[in-house]
Amino acid sequence: MNTRQQAIAHSRSYHLSKQLSLYLDDYYLDGVIGLIPIVGQFVSQLFNVVFIYVALIKLRSIRLTLVVIFNGLVDIAIGLIPLLGPILDFWNKSYKRNFELMEGFIAGNSQVVQQVNRQASIAAIGLVLMGVAIFYLTVWSIELLQYLYAVLMA
Repeated sequence: MNTRQQAIAHSRSYHLSKQLSLYLDDYYLDGVIGLIPIVGQFVSQLFNVVFIYVALIKLRSIRLTLVVIFNGLVDIAIGLIPLLGPILDFWNKSYKRNFELMEGFIAGNSQVVQQVNRQASIAAIGLVLMGVAIFYLTVWSIELLQYLYAVLMA
């Protein structure tokens, strides 16, 4: 590892992303937060800012940043699927995936760099599609919650 890679690997933001990956995915805190209808998905993704910061500012990689953001949006979209999403959210490990990509990128792992390069072009298009999907899933979830509330209160 060169000195820049060592500096990144020893930075607070890198260690915070490692801890977040552990708590949110390995200890299922992301899934628990995701149990709060709609709001939980968005609150949970606030932690993704640390991963975006490391990818964009520390590693200076637009491609990695696109993949990290895309993984976060996929996590939101999965969690917003009415009734089934919060359950699936326990198995979708977006933070762990993002951390492993960052770790491989820092180490200069050529397979990870190639994977990020391939996924970045897909992620650029996927960001738009995920944004649209998240919008409609949010609307659908709100309507479902309103319907369930009306049925339960009737």
